[in-house]
This record gives sequence, structure tokens and C-alpha cells, in this order.
Amino acid sequence: MTSSITAKNELRARLVQARRALSAAVPAPCRAAGREHLGAARTEPMTVAAYWPLGSEPGGADFVPWLKEHVSRVLLPISGENGTLTFAEYRGKDAMRESAMGLNEPQGPSFDSSVLAECDLVLAPAMAVDAKGNRMGKGGGYYDRALEPLPHGKPPVFAMVYPSEFLDELPTEDHDRKVDAAVTAEGITRF
Repeated sequence: MTSSITAKNELRARLVQARRALSAAVPAPCRAAGREHLGAARTEPMTVAAYWPLGSEPGGADFVPWLKEHVSRVLLPISGENGTLTFAEYRGKDAMRESAMGLNEPQGPSFDSSVLAECDLVLAPAMAVDAKGNRMGKGGGYYDRALEPLPHGKPPVFAMVYPSEFLDELPTEDHDRKVDAAVTAEGITRF
């Protein structure tokens, strides 16, 4: 297990460095194509649990407002103590605040992660996804814990990554939660 943790940390460091090295021109076409693929996968009305992309994360800074225009309800995570997530409804940029961790989080009533079972789709942040649906996050385990009680596929969990982050294989640990699909500029790959 220690070798898996070391391998994950080394790969995660390389992926972070690669994202930082992306030129401003690269994410824009990826963002547009990824949104097109997500748009084709949506239904009306739809509740989506998403995340607010930071920096060079897939989706871009205006992803959540764009998503809200295309679905009926968007839930965003709030980082809690002990690596837990709660979720609150996105009610516009003015109803957001910066958390102690530097994340954009919604204000208002929040719900524990069991609210994810009521969603039609969960978009989970990822550093990489492999061909078996293994997802690598940023290392805190927040999403693994939030998604763990959900049966696979109910609701489907998609991870948005750049094409270069869709890998053949990722190092994994027993607690890692697989995703149901990867969304890249090249399309949606379902597992």
C-alpha cells in the first residue's frame, strides 16, 4: 500500500505541474468541447452536483454559471472538518464566498453528502482517470468519502479531465471510488 501511495503522490505532482504549464490557449478549446459533450448528455429538468473549477482545472472559472443555465439545479461542495463534504445550492456568483482553503463555496442551507443520491449527475473533480474508471483526486479523499455510500451508476459520476489526463492505468488504494465516465474534449468515455 505504501508503494501505491508513493506512486499516487509522484503522479499527482507531475499532473499538477503539467496543468500549471498549460498555456492559456489550450484550455479554451478543451472547455468548449467538454461542455458540448456534457450538453448532449443532459436531460431536463436535471439536478447536478458539480464543483467550482480553480485555476487550470477543466471547465474553467465560468463553468458553474454556464452549467446553471443548462440544468434546473446545481449543488456545490463545502469542505468540512475531518475530510467531509456538505453541499449547497448554487444561487449565483454573489452568493459565493471564499473558504479558508481558498475554494469558492456557496452560502445558504447545506445538506450532507446523502443529497447526492437525489442528483441526476455528479461531476467530480479529478487530476486523472484511467481506462477502468479509477479516479485520482487531489489527495484529500473528500470525494471518495462522499461517493462511497452511493451505488455505482446511481447517480452516474463523471470526472472532467484533459485528454492527456485520461491514462491507461492509475495506482489505486482500496478506498478509491471509481467513476462511471470521463469527460474530455474528445468525448464522454463510459465505463
